[in-house]
Amino acid sequence: MDLYFLTGTGNSYWSSITLRDLAESDGVTTNVIPVDGLKRGDITLNKSDDLYGFLYPTHGFSLPWYMLKFMLKFPAGRGRVFFINNRAGMKLSRLYTPGISGIAVLVPMLIFLIKGYKIAGTMPLDTPSNWISIHPGLRPKIVNSIFDRRVSDLRNLWNRLAHHKRIYPAKFWILLPVDILVSPVSFGYMLYGRFLLGRTYIADYKCDGCGLCAIYCPVSAIRMVNKRPYWTYRCESCMRCSNICPKSSINSSVPLAITYSWLLFWIIGYQGPFAEIWRWIDQTGPLPSFFIKYAVWWIITFIFAWVVYQVVFLLSRIKIFNILFSYTTPMKFWRHYLAPGFRGKYK
Repeated sequence: MDLYFLTGTGNSYWSSITLRDLAESDGVTTNVIPVDGLKRGDITLNKSDDLYGFLYPTHGFSLPWYMLKFMLKFPAGRGRVFFINNRAGMKLSRLYTPGISGIAVLVPMLIFLIKGYKIAGTMPLDTPSNWISIHPGLRPKIVNSIFDRRVSDLRNLWNRLAHHKRIYPAKFWILLPVDILVSPVSFGYMLYGRFLLGRTYIADYKCDGCGLCAIYCPVSAIRMVNKRPYWTYRCESCMRCSNICPKSSINSSVPLAITYSWLLFWIIGYQGPFAEIWRWIDQTGPLPSFFIKYAVWWIITFIFAWVVYQVVFLLSRIKIFNILFSYTTPMKFWRHYLAPGFRGKYK
């Protein structure tokens, strides 16, 4: 069995290692393969075992763009595939709450059906939420209790896969209507959100230019410019950089996120500077105007975001502005998160 994984803070890596251990305890040789930097020519279909697993985080009710591109270039075949999407699991008092998958599984299923594979099933895995841009990292006791529950999920998954049975857990079907309902948000995040969120990261005055964030970025989205990290549009907002930084100097700026949101609504508004252009495009008809405006919004938003980020990046090199950006971001003050045993490296 081959397990291909993409991880930011280690949840998908933990899932891969745990599943590998379960399979190998039954004598099944299992390869755990990070997709970081993996090219099409590096992918070898296993002739002796035609079972392939894909493990990845759920970002914005979608799968990371990097993982999607990897799946698209995966060779066609006749084997069995299954998917494990790690979602934002939480614990409120004694209640364990699930995340939402959106299109994180539905799109991969379609891709591999077209490629000729048999879908063996899926397991939405509610590992601890790592959205530290939105909330503090969960306490270690809660993290461990959530992971303990996920081991039984993976054991159930493996038991069915080992006996060539399909697996679609009840929570997949229960939340499927919700996943479909949020699909517009999922596609919006994939096309818009991931790019803009990546443009909210800045390194504060404690950054010493060590470059670990750039070295360990799983999608090579960070460049060091004048000994300071610069986030490119390849950023998946996986937050590994924030959580491995030895100085805890990397944070997602709330003022920047608000600025981008304001710019977006200003650009697409019928009372904004492009109002006459939108009215003129509307005359082409409902469907053509929708696609034309969507493309134009996308282009203009990217231009504005690029300009704003250049200004902020330059200002962040001035200590007084850097301190201002840092202390207006709650993320600076709360607990960060990495999966147990994960420090940015794969064993």
